[in-house]
Amino acid sequence: MNKVAVVSGGSRGIGYGIARKLQEKGYTVYIIGVKNRTESELSSKKYSGMNYINLDITDYASVKNNFKEIYEKHARLDVLVNSAGIVDDKKIKFMTVNSWNSVVGTNLNGVFWAIKCASNYMINNREGVILNISSVASKKAVNGQSNYASSKAGVEALTRVAALELAQYNIRVNSISPGYIDTDMLSNVIGIKEIIDTIPLNRLGRVEDIAELAAFLISEKSGYITGQNFIIDGGVTL
Repeated sequence: MNKVAVVSGGSRGIGYGIARKLQEKGYTVYIIGVKNRTESELSSKKYSGMNYINLDITDYASVKNNFKEIYEKHARLDVLVNSAGIVDDKKIKFMTVNSWNSVVGTNLNGVFWAIKCASNYMINNREGVILNISSVASKKAVNGQSNYASSKAGVEALTRVAALELAQYNIRVNSISPGYIDTDMLSNVIGIKEIIDTIPLNRLGRVEDIAELAAFLISEKSGYITGQNFIIDGGVTL
C-alpha cells in the first residue's frame, strides 16, 4: 500500500516542490491550499496525480475533519509537511492586530493544529514523519518582520517539543529553515539584486534545493534524526 503524505501550502512554491517530489517517490499526496481550484486546474498537469483540499489551516475543526477523512480512507497517514505560510510586513510601530494575528495564526497556529491532528493517526500506526518549514527569519532580523520571525521561531521550538513527545511512538519531527528561495513570495520583493549580493553563494535558492533535503529528511535514510532544524540559505546567515 502506498504511503500517504499531506502537504500544507502545497499548491505552490516550496510546498508544491516537496509535494511533487513525494509523488515521484510513490506517495499518495494530499495538497492543502486556501484557494478553490476549478475542475480544469485540478486536472491540469500541475496537479496531475495529486489530491487537492481547499482548507483554512487555522480552522482547527476543518483540519480535524479533513485529516480524519484521509485516515479513514487509507488507514494510514505517514507524512505531514507543514509548508503553509504568509507574510505581512510592518514595523512594530505600524503593526496591526490583524497583521499580527493572521501571520502568527497561519504560520504557527496552523502548524500546531496540523501536528495535533496528524500525530493522533501516526500514533495509532506507531510511525510517522513530520517536517515543518521554518525560515532564516528566525535567525536573522529583518525590518518589519516581527510577526513573521516570531512565528517561524515558534515553529522551530514547536518542532523540538513535538520531536521529544512523539519519539516514543516512532514519529520523527524536524524542520528546515530556507533562506531566499526563488518563489512567488519573493518575486514581489523590490531589490532582488541587492538581496543576492548578501548571499555568499551569489544566487537565490531553488525550490529543488529544499525539496531534495525534505525528501531525505522524510526518508528512512534519516531515520536517526529528530528534533533538528536545518538551515539551507546559501550562507546568508553566516
